[in-house]
Amino acid sequence: MLLEEAMREVGDFGRFQYLLIAYLCVFVAPLRVLPLFAHIFSLLVPPHRCRLPRDVYAAINVSQEDLLEMALPRDDDGHLSRCRMYDANATLSRWLAVHGSADTLDDMRSSWGDVSSELPVTTCQFGWEYDFTLFYPSVVSEVRS
Repeated sequence: MLLEEAMREVGDFGRFQYLLIAYLCVFVAPLRVLPLFAHIFSLLVPPHRCRLPRDVYAAINVSQEDLLEMALPRDDDGHLSRCRMYDANATLSRWLAVHGSADTLDDMRSSWGDVSSELPVTTCQFGWEYDFTLFYPSVVSEVRS
């Protein structure tokens, strides 16, 4: 018996088959797609930068923006690096050797000069700080903090 003969004996495409297709399209298909797109939201990496050691930089009286300028190198595109930082001990030692303290980054630059090319660059030693103003905490930010 061929398939065509069996289908003729069983019957044509009826109400049950239409209901089955409607059920699959309306209820099952959307639920099968959710796991495929869940990783987009759960593995989102929000904007981040290296976390700075508060105790090491507490000796320098500067604003947060100036501190970031001093502690993080710039990438080729001109933005502060997201995954690299100057070696904290080398940066602080160099600064304190040249000038004990300063009020602004301009004071530091005037007495210290631009020695950023001489400072050793390392990967983030103290973890990362994430900016959650546009995004929400995700698996990546929870694991890597």
